[in-house]
Amino acid sequence: MKQVPKPTTDEDLIKAFLDKGGEVKKGKTKPMPEGLGLSNNQWGNTLTREEKAARKEAEEANKAARTDKS
Repeated sequence: MKQVPKPTTDEDLIKAFLDKGGEVKKGKTKPMPEGLGLSNNQWGNTLTREEKAARKEAEEANKAARTDKS
C-alpha cells in the first residue's frame, strides 16, 4: 500500500498545539490483569488454578527472599 503524505502534516499540527500553550505528557496505563496469560500461544487465556497457585507461591518466595536480605 502506498502512503501519500497529507497536505497538513502532523508536525504542523503539533507545532500549532505547542505554540498555543499545549504540553506533551506521558500518560498512565492500567496494570495488566492478574490472571491473564501473556505468552504468544496463550494470549488472552486466563491462568488455570494450578498456574495461579504456582505463580502465587513464586511471588511469596520472592517476597520472603527480599525481606530476608534487608
